[in-house]
Amino acid sequence: MNYLKIAMLVAVVFTLLGCQGEPTGQGYIFEVSEDGRVLVLDDIDNIQIGKRWVDISSNYSGDAIWLKTTTSKYKVGQRVRYWVDGGVDQSFPAQASAKKIEIID
Repeated sequence: MNYLKIAMLVAVVFTLLGCQGEPTGQGYIFEVSEDGRVLVLDDIDNIQIGKRWVDISSNYSGDAIWLKTTTSKYKVGQRVRYWVDGGVDQSFPAQASAKKIEIID
């Protein structure tokens, strides 16, 4: 009987650890900085890839967030969903540390 309780507890813990919850947001990587951040925009339909944030910031009206990350595997143009770790600085663009960034195929 105790083995069954332990097995159920272990299963619940693994299930909870495996769940990331709903993503904080999603969009497209528009810029990758040298200091380990990626700029994610929710809409790049009318934006030319290859421009920089300073070139479009005055005309951009969608959501934008700089995410601090520990990896350099991300490339401009990739569609991603992301989860933040902690709070979000509500500047424009917003700023946060990424808990997880997942590339959407």
